[in-house]
Amino acid sequence: MTKPDLSHAAQRHTILPRQLPGLTRFDYQRTQGWLARYYAVRQVVHQRLFSDSRYAWDPVRSRAAACRWLLAYSATTAPRPRFRNVARSNTGLVGICRRWKRERSGRRVLVYDVSYQRDGKRCTKTFRVNHYSSQRAALAFAVTFRRCCEEAMTLERLRALQQVWEQESMQVLQERSGDVADARP
Repeated sequence: MTKPDLSHAAQRHTILPRQLPGLTRFDYQRTQGWLARYYAVRQVVHQRLFSDSRYAWDPVRSRAAACRWLLAYSATTAPRPRFRNVARSNTGLVGICRRWKRERSGRRVLVYDVSYQRDGKRCTKTFRVNHYSSQRAALAFAVTFRRCCEEAMTLERLRALQQVWEQESMQVLQERSGDVADARP
């Protein structure tokens, strides 16, 4: 099998430098366009090819259409969570770890640490077992807190993706309106 000759595609298209999540450029002899992939929950991938031929051989317009499709799809379908599905902790739960913590007084205390992200920064909240009626109660509070954090992390990721796709599609529209204004006498 020979490698496809991409010289004609390189002459005709200028590929935008910024990489966007969910977008892949296809530049082959028979196919030129943007493949948009949306990763939804339960390992489902929705994808669609936006061929340059449908947009007057303009890769910028096909990229904008792909961004609009991703934006519209994200409004109806929840994205795949970015956190692990398989636990690698001693509790068997994702993001929750049981450990002994040494306090300033030197006393050892059993705690549950919950890991999560807020505004892209890694955070940890500690649930001390001696502050609750039992070890199960402390674990139940930790699990409830982690579930709330997972929902917040999923929403934060969705908003970040939507913002990126919306900015990209708006940028293309502004560039196109500027090109039209420059072409007028």
